[in-house]
Amino acid sequence: MTEFAIGQRWLSETETELGLGIVVNLDYRLVTVFYPACEEERTYAKNNAPLSRMTFGPGDTIQTNEGDTLIVEAVEEVDQLMIYRAAPEQASSGQDLRTVPESQLGYLVELSAVTDRLFSKQLDSKGWFTMRVAALNALARSEQSPVQGLRGPRIDLIGHQLAIADDVAQRYAPRVLLADEVGLGKTIEAGLIIHQQLHTHRARRVLVVVPAPLVHQWFVEMVRRFNLHFSIFDRERLLALQPETSIRDMLANIIAGEEEGDSSDTEPAPASGNPFMSEQLILCSTEFLEHCDMAQLADADWDLLVVDEAHHLTWSETGASEAYQRVEQLAAAARGLLLLTATPEQLGIESHFARLRLLDPDRFHSLPDFLAEQDAYQSVATLAARLHDEAVWDDALKAQAAAHLPEMAITESARDEILRELLDRSGTGRAVFRNTRKHVSGFPARHVYGEPMMWPDQYGPRDAPADPNDPDQLLHPESGYADDSWCSEDSRVVWLADFLRQNRDQKVLVICARRETAIDLHAWCGYKLGMNVAVFHEDMDLISRDRAAAYFADEEDGAQALICSEIGSEGRNFQFAHHLVLLDLPRNPDLLEQRIGRLDRIGQQEEIRIHVPYFAGHAQEVLFRWYDEGMQAFTHTNAAGPQILARTRDALEQALDHPGDDARVDALIAQTQAVTAELHARMEAGRDRLLELGSHDPVRAEKLIAALNAADDAPPTDFMEATFERFGVEVEEHSAEALILKPGAHMEGPFPQLPEEGVTVTSHRRTALARDDIQFLTWEHPMVTGAIDMVLAEDRGKACVTLLRNRKVKPGTLLVEAVYTISCVAPRALQVNRFLPTTVLRTLIDAQGRDLSQAISHEGLSKQCHKLDKPLARKIVDSQQPLLEKLLAAEQTRVNAQAETVIAEARAAMQREQAHARNRLARLREKNPAIRPEEIDFIDEQTRQLERHLDEASCQLAAVRIIVAGE
Repeated sequence: MTEFAIGQRWLSETETELGLGIVVNLDYRLVTVFYPACEEERTYAKNNAPLSRMTFGPGDTIQTNEGDTLIVEAVEEVDQLMIYRAAPEQASSGQDLRTVPESQLGYLVELSAVTDRLFSKQLDSKGWFTMRVAALNALARSEQSPVQGLRGPRIDLIGHQLAIADDVAQRYAPRVLLADEVGLGKTIEAGLIIHQQLHTHRARRVLVVVPAPLVHQWFVEMVRRFNLHFSIFDRERLLALQPETSIRDMLANIIAGEEEGDSSDTEPAPASGNPFMSEQLILCSTEFLEHCDMAQLADADWDLLVVDEAHHLTWSETGASEAYQRVEQLAAAARGLLLLTATPEQLGIESHFARLRLLDPDRFHSLPDFLAEQDAYQSVATLAARLHDEAVWDDALKAQAAAHLPEMAITESARDEILRELLDRSGTGRAVFRNTRKHVSGFPARHVYGEPMMWPDQYGPRDAPADPNDPDQLLHPESGYADDSWCSEDSRVVWLADFLRQNRDQKVLVICARRETAIDLHAWCGYKLGMNVAVFHEDMDLISRDRAAAYFADEEDGAQALICSEIGSEGRNFQFAHHLVLLDLPRNPDLLEQRIGRLDRIGQQEEIRIHVPYFAGHAQEVLFRWYDEGMQAFTHTNAAGPQILARTRDALEQALDHPGDDARVDALIAQTQAVTAELHARMEAGRDRLLELGSHDPVRAEKLIAALNAADDAPPTDFMEATFERFGVEVEEHSAEALILKPGAHMEGPFPQLPEEGVTVTSHRRTALARDDIQFLTWEHPMVTGAIDMVLAEDRGKACVTLLRNRKVKPGTLLVEAVYTISCVAPRALQVNRFLPTTVLRTLIDAQGRDLSQAISHEGLSKQCHKLDKPLARKIVDSQQPLLEKLLAAEQTRVNAQAETVIAEARAAMQREQAHARNRLARLREKNPAIRPEEIDFIDEQTRQLERHLDEASCQLAAVRIIVAGE
């Protein structure tokens, strides 16, 4: 076992970009290394740590942590630590010697592994060299791709989802509200954002909080569509982790010499027992927050917090719910925040403001101020609409725009920038995204079929007044029964049974308000009538609900109908069905839209048929007519539903109490129609246009779809097949568009994401969407990214000598093909790869140093290169070493000049973006004194840190191929 000691300097063989690390902690089997360059720690098992000890000898150049460059003159080892005696390069021998313990070495280290392997004759085949270059190019293309992070998910290419995800995910620590209407795919948008943030390293730790009924659905969606494996945390898992963390803390204290009774004055070691630090991706329920230690959860360093169904979090100026306060604590601690809701304002402006203040408490700091801003939205919306719609701007329009944006040049050529700035400063700016079905195509028509029924005598008088202690019993007369005996006489149940018999080959979703109603219906239809039905309600545990949903989804042997209580109308997707039976109707229009939204979603291939059995001449008929005739809520989405309810509530309650009063009911319908028309007109003319302009960008969407289609046309098939062959993965043909992969008998070790039982993969999106059991193999699939990392972690392929056979090239001609990478080591929080992604530079020179890279491509050259016996290859390197050293040194100097240009461009891009962020915060501070000067100072310090690290970016030789022409 390797001997480690605290203070030693080690280099990660698999993550050299971390820079030089220092051993900071040891126990009997683990070693912890801190990497100052990126301010990260890694813990390794001692017996197989992928680490290389970094030591230097006389004549070597070292750098101190103060940035001084010194030449080593003598080395001494004391207690397993190296002590260097070194002096500046210009110093006379023996003069200005300094003592430099290895713990004081700088974190930057110049590696010459490629030339070391070349001149020590550790040569590899042309296949390994080609694979290494392919992996480097794949990594660079991935980091530079305009659709980075969007290529991997198994999704349909739907424009508005891609445009929102790309906009949000490109931001550093995004904080937004995703508020698309029901069925437009907020979960997909959130998954795309999470995937892209993780893939681009903008985020590493993600916490998703959802209502308990949606936990397993989120888990499955994240795995199936995005290859993201979240760990579900609940009370049981938390309890199971606590003993382990307590033991770990005790061991840490023992190692630090801080056992109980230790009276030393040393600073106590920080606790390492936070159970939420045990996983990078965590999924939990909103209810779970009530039982966990919120201080631990908030301290777990979240890069991104995602909260689904955020409208359940209630807040007012006088108080907030417990759930809201807990989410608020998490939101304040997390860098990024995504809130998902289909009802951005429909629960009231105060509720909408409550969610906005979670996103940006500085921007949305006061409800009165926010309400005051509402008055200006109409004029800003009108201005934005004209700027967007009018091809030529007259002087009056330009003057109006200049009044809002005095520091900008108002010209048509800057239209997009002007609109973006206007949206950013007005209303909810870029904090809210809300697409509506009006602006998104691909939805089927909706049809409603009202089914009037006879009132059963067993329920008593049809016109009996509502019980003041249970007003809902008026709409749910079956609630007075303790068992399913009501089903035998209820005409709605008789109709439902006949409907299921007549549509045996159709999937039918049945929703009713009460859990007891769903249970009774399931028992009656399933056990009394022998029908193949499943049930879904809140008293079932999550696994049972998931099984019921899966049973319903099974096309061959599954249930014909799924009978749900109200929770079936929230979060679940049943778009494979197109018949919806509403055994009763909710009073809340949003609940009705959520019910319909389980089927009416993008991807629905059939027209939606909504069946509503109701008792004629009863309150149920009044409610049906109110929805159907009053606001057309069955056939059209209705964003104004809650406001319509608020305006017509009294008339509705009166009509429900007097269903036989035709004049009263007709007056309710007329009033509802008028209110609906008024509210829709107001929403169309007001703030919705601002949200539309900020949320729906069809030009951007088309560009993204085109780029993703192009990416689909260039899959990783060739690279992966070569990798499978090199690493011993067994490949069988499954079909014309799919392969079966299995561990081969001669595999040297495990292959990334390849289970022992094998896996079926396809690079065709259409096949992947049709077959959940086949994985979608893209450049962003974990198997592919893992293969790239595995190739680059190897030393094989760094140095190669090959024979060139080309009659046009004189035998004995020497060529040197070199591949360089430009990279920057920096703390993860800085996200420096936003500005300087991995960049690959290739050169091809002859013996005179002339660059031939533009004339001969890497691929074309590789086709003409052939295997050379190793003994001969080693002789060539030996005989040509002085020339090769000279050529590579000169080429490194020339490439460094190219790299400086790339780095300078990255620095300029960084300065532009940071200046924009600083200016935005400064402008907002003029509106809102709550923004502290320290926040602007933070951006200034961040800019200085980025400049420092970009100044330290370097260009390294990554691979070299020596080519000798033969006959």
